[in-house]
Amino acid sequence: PSPAPSPISAMLSGVLIKAVGIYVLIRIFFNMFLISNEIAVLITTLGALSMIIGVFLAIGQWDIKRLLAYHSISQMGYVILSVGIGMILLARGTNPEIASLAIAGGLFHLINHAAFKSLLFLNAGAIEYRTGTRNLKEMGGLARYMPATSATSFIASMSISGIPPFNGFFSKLIIIIAAVMGKFYLLALIAVIVSIITLASFLKFQRYAFYNKEHSGEKLNLKEVPFPMVFSMVVLGILCVILSLVAIPQVRDLFLTPAINVLTDPQYYNSTILGM
Repeated sequence: PSPAPSPISAMLSGVLIKAVGIYVLIRIFFNMFLISNEIAVLITTLGALSMIIGVFLAIGQWDIKRLLAYHSISQMGYVILSVGIGMILLARGTNPEIASLAIAGGLFHLINHAAFKSLLFLNAGAIEYRTGTRNLKEMGGLARYMPATSATSFIASMSISGIPPFNGFFSKLIIIIAAVMGKFYLLALIAVIVSIITLASFLKFQRYAFYNKEHSGEKLNLKEVPFPMVFSMVVLGILCVILSLVAIPQVRDLFLTPAINVLTDPQYYNSTILGM
């Protein structure tokens, strides 16, 4: 079957299926069931497996949308891993501060994923719009003809790879710090390795799409996409930088702490939402 149009892919992958869907599942586990150590360990293990399997499936892809889809699996693994660490610590009744930090890292990465993955799908759509292909082997030298697409794609690629100063770096850093503080050293190491492989994958994307060879752009009449498409990409590119501010504790308390309180304190949830 043919993939969804790029704007729909951006909306589904960035917001609806991943961000909203994963958050609903997190709320169900925290607010409707009693957290046990066994379930928390299972969820954390599934998160780690998602990170590893997703990134290894992605790195061999040459179809842009398939590459991005597999990276969605990997990046959601970060979210599940981090939230799972928080669940383990809460189930064991130890280090509630570290548990809150781990959950904050997972929710922060969920928000960041909505920004950089939406942007990457819009970049893929812009490339396909002008070149008529999603195959990286058939591209090259597009940076000369599509500077806005190239620049925003670079921002999104560095963000998902966890390179500073973009938002993905700070959420991954919080996740890794929480894992180390909680003495989950192997999980912290896996998170670092997966991030390195993700960077390799997106360096391949940048090289083959934008810098690999001089494309016969004049013959193909290559040029930048229309302004509405450029505007959407630029806005999301700026968002990938601005969201880095959520790493500041005061800003994080403003945006993430209410969500963390709802997840970790059943009484807070009952009194605030249910009025009990």
